[in-house]
Amino acid sequence: MKKLLLPVIVFLLSNPLFSQQNSLNAVASLLFKDIKTTLTPADKNQIATKLNFVLSGHQNEPFAQDKDSKEYPFTATVYPTDLNKDSKDEIFIVFGNSYTSGATGSSVALFIKNAAGVYTDNLGFPGMAPDILSTTYQGYPDLLIGGPGFEFPVWRWNGKTYTFYKMVKEATYIKLKKMTLEEVSKSGKQ
Repeated sequence: MKKLLLPVIVFLLSNPLFSQQNSLNAVASLLFKDIKTTLTPADKNQIATKLNFVLSGHQNEPFAQDKDSKEYPFTATVYPTDLNKDSKDEIFIVFGNSYTSGATGSSVALFIKNAAGVYTDNLGFPGMAPDILSTTYQGYPDLLIGGPGFEFPVWRWNGKTYTFYKMVKEATYIKLKKMTLEEVSKSGKQ
């Protein structure tokens, strides 16, 4: 039995497909540095690839939107959460600057693993780090995404993705029961 197992292990470890799934690409390595998450290296690489970031070459702002915009570098903050309590991480990424995100100055992406096991981006537009509201629909909390102005969009899970639900005026926003994305990410709950 041991004689058969050793060649299989050697084959797996030397197989390029196996090694790609267990090592991080350059963007994923920086993006997920010091982030505690249940994601596999393949999951992290998948998310990094879908973001289409490139390395800017700047130490404090390591990312750029593409190779032609390296003179507009930015940072990205990763927030692992478990919004629906299924023990699988959903990943928020808040990133950007006025070049990538206009007057808001940042964009927000939310990656949720679908039934096929693929992480898909459910937001991916200019906005600030969302507030996680106490209201839920189909197992996921509503998200309020701030930005410039006096009305804020609320996004609701429809069973497959987050979609626009309604606008909330600033006076109503102040009264809502909510947690910040940072609080939810640190606590592991909502």
